[in-house]
Amino acid sequence: MTDGGRRASPLLLAVLFAATGCGGGTGAADGPDVTGQWQLVEGTADGATLPSSGATLQLGNGEAGGVSYCNHYFGTYRLDGDAVVFEGLGGTEMGCEPDVMAAETAYMSALGAVDTAAVEGDALLLTGDGVRLRFSPVAPVPASPLEGTHWVLETLVEGEVASSTVGEPAVLLLDADRTAQASTGCRTVTGTWLLEDEALIIDDLLADGAECPADVRAQDELVSGVLGAGPQVEIEANRLTLTVRDGRALVYRAS
Repeated sequence: MTDGGRRASPLLLAVLFAATGCGGGTGAADGPDVTGQWQLVEGTADGATLPSSGATLQLGNGEAGGVSYCNHYFGTYRLDGDAVVFEGLGGTEMGCEPDVMAAETAYMSALGAVDTAAVEGDALLLTGDGVRLRFSPVAPVPASPLEGTHWVLETLVEGEVASSTVGEPAVLLLDADRTAQASTGCRTVTGTWLLEDEALIIDDLLADGAECPADVRAQDELVSGVLGAGPQVEIEANRLTLTVRDGRALVYRAS
């Protein structure tokens, strides 16, 4: 899989979408209960077979999101009895291998053509004209601890705009001895850390003298700025979000 570059898109709902557990919750009063985290296990669209792994769907409170083989996507859904409509579907714009992008296009088109939802056993079945998508529930992931977890940066958020990372993998490690180690994609930063009122305070933040390539400088500034601004900490399953008051945020995933 290759990255097609850092192209921003309005994705805040997707990267901060709260995991809602596995197949439980509240659906329409007279319709199937579709709330939860789901993974595609079988799908056809206009006679073509979709890959059976790599696509996910999260549903809850009228919000939809997930992974479409390559990118993260988001949107909304309306459920009335067994009739369902997905609207406003959009997502990130990373570039992947041609076959992956073709599967993504087919999956997103199929999701937009869905008009009926059903729960059969523990599976979610979405169908429409020429479309059949069957999902199995995803078991909830235990929350990863802030301390001692190797966090890998996935998404950068500035206001209502989110983008994928560039450069070398950017990581964050908060050790038990209160040492903080992080990288920005081109530089390494260190300091000492503590958690105070759900805010991550990193003192004595120092960066090495590495020169950042032009295409990584904006990311370097954003990562360093958020880490040094006492961001609020939110952990959902294996995802860590660090957010500061001006709308900047870093979204990490436990490796």
